[in-house]
Amino acid sequence: MRATLPLAACLCLAAASGGLRPPLAQAADDRKKPSEQIKEVAGTAEFLRRVPKHFATLKAVDPARRRVTLLIEGETLAKVWPLAPDAEMKVLGWWGRLDQFKVGDRVWVWFKTDRQKQPVAVAMLADEPSEQDMHGPGVTVEAADAKGLTVKPVKGASRKLASSAGAAKVGSHVYVQSAGGKVRLLLTPEEFEARRTEQRAALRKRWADEGLPGQVAFAHTFSGELDFLLDHEAMRWGRSLKYGDKVTLAVQPPIQAVVKSVRPWRERTQLRLVVNSFEQADLAPGQRLLLKMPPPPAEVDASPLPPDLDRPRTKEERVEWFLSSIYCTCKIAGDGCTGHFYTLASCNPNACGMPNAMRKVIAAKIDKGLTDKQIFEELLKQYGPELLKPHLLP
Repeated sequence: MRATLPLAACLCLAAASGGLRPPLAQAADDRKKPSEQIKEVAGTAEFLRRVPKHFATLKAVDPARRRVTLLIEGETLAKVWPLAPDAEMKVLGWWGRLDQFKVGDRVWVWFKTDRQKQPVAVAMLADEPSEQDMHGPGVTVEAADAKGLTVKPVKGASRKLASSAGAAKVGSHVYVQSAGGKVRLLLTPEEFEARRTEQRAALRKRWADEGLPGQVAFAHTFSGELDFLLDHEAMRWGRSLKYGDKVTLAVQPPIQAVVKSVRPWRERTQLRLVVNSFEQADLAPGQRLLLKMPPPPAEVDASPLPPDLDRPRTKEERVEWFLSSIYCTCKIAGDGCTGHFYTLASCNPNACGMPNAMRKVIAAKIDKGLTDKQIFEELLKQYGPELLKPHLLP
């Protein structure tokens, strides 16, 4: 017969070993407000500040395998890096695709890390003009002659670049793409905006032809419903969808679906789709797919306001919808504010007062009877254009 310990002795041993908390300590934890318990888990620091960010030379691109070879500045050996499944790519101030990057160019890279805080994949890849657009109005020309330029970025030291790309006026703002210490592309602000417009048109065509990137969040085979989460870049197209719209999941053979609901989730867009049960049998949560939809009117892309303004929502839903549709306009520098880049809804409320402060501002405007459009117009007038675009402060 196995020997057994009295229950009291078991409880004491478990508490001493950490397997069971002492009753008084456990009771004290239970008395804490949920917000206090959440704060202990979430912490107070902005995670984005700790994301490794580096300039690098792009040595090779493998779009089929979603890999890039990078020589990080300050290092001597190039390394092959996979892209995270939902990695963001920025080209000429807009969303881009890996095949649009040019080998030899200087790029700005964010790295996804593991729990040991070691970089394991590329989370964001941007060309130089896109990085300069995120941080401010390009770079400032400090000196210019027949041999080249000296430019001062908003963040970092001045750089001397050989150039045959044309004249640049000292003191002016320009957008520069360099390669091997030379200017490969030099754009005035007006030329940069023209290139951005071209890039927007190119991505619009790819969205129409290939689909919007996203992933399966949950597939309930037996109910015939599926939750699909669209990436950041699909925000405007995705939120233009409404109940009853038809979409297609780009697999072989394609899966037809009908939109049941649309709602923002931070910078993402969550779609609940009605799908034939057996059609989704092979899908799994986390699976990356493209979602095809009829292109919305051109004004959806051109308008500064969200396409799903003034849809029926409760007051609480309207407040959270606003936070997922605008970007933080606080003055937190050092590439540290998550809300600057991933919408205000992504700010950690334990670290920053802005989300809760904005909730109160928006709630008060709702109580006055203002429409979503009227609230947006007032917010834009008060906070400026950075309210509506991803940006960073150096």
